[in-house]
Amino acid sequence: MATQRLRLVAPSGDRVIVGLPAAAPVSHVVAGVRFVGGSYGTGFQIGPRGYHDFACTHVAPAETRERLVVHGREVAVAEARDGQSSVATLFGAYHELMTVYAGPAPRRDRVLALFGSLRIEDHVDGMTVVPRAETLLDPMNEHFVVVVKDHGSLSIPAPRQAAALIPPHAGARTQHGEVWKSGYAKESAHSFVLGCPAGLAEVHLATTAAKTERERLDWLDGIDIAWDRR
Repeated sequence: MATQRLRLVAPSGDRVIVGLPAAAPVSHVVAGVRFVGGSYGTGFQIGPRGYHDFACTHVAPAETRERLVVHGREVAVAEARDGQSSVATLFGAYHELMTVYAGPAPRRDRVLALFGSLRIEDHVDGMTVVPRAETLLDPMNEHFVVVVKDHGSLSIPAPRQAAALIPPHAGARTQHGEVWKSGYAKESAHSFVLGCPAGLAEVHLATTAAKTERERLDWLDGIDIAWDRR
């Protein structure tokens, strides 16, 4: 079976190669990272251009409240129409960096301080986001979500977080590693932990009628995850 390979750059700059059966098209890829320091913590999502507009149109309908500039890049602040949440998004040349707030749109100085505390580099193959040294923030975790049309999605944690997800017993063999059914009772029929020699993914199979269960399981069998932290 032919294989497609995604070469993804994590927010930290580490790289991961995701091997997937070529017949199943990838719908979208989103990266996530969370920084912590003392009692402070904040998370970000990195998506392609258009990510902010999609979220504000289809996920939580929102209206733009303010636009500002940080590090020479535009940042848009939008508030959900129900006032229950808001987002602030920095627009890079190739990707967008978004954070979500509870409640109404935050003050301008709060948004400026948050994005100003980061070193952000955007390239065609990925966006890296690192706290400035003086902030005393550290990355707590990072991950990717890869969605494959009619088959399912992969949540790929960084190696540091992946170790805690590996069950203590042997799993069923796959082409590139081994697989276990998820421990989540309500999702166990469609959720799995896939372990490969250099990476891991939590795989959630779709439940649409477009593909059979056998086709989705064959797709799962062909997945390979490999981190390269040079």
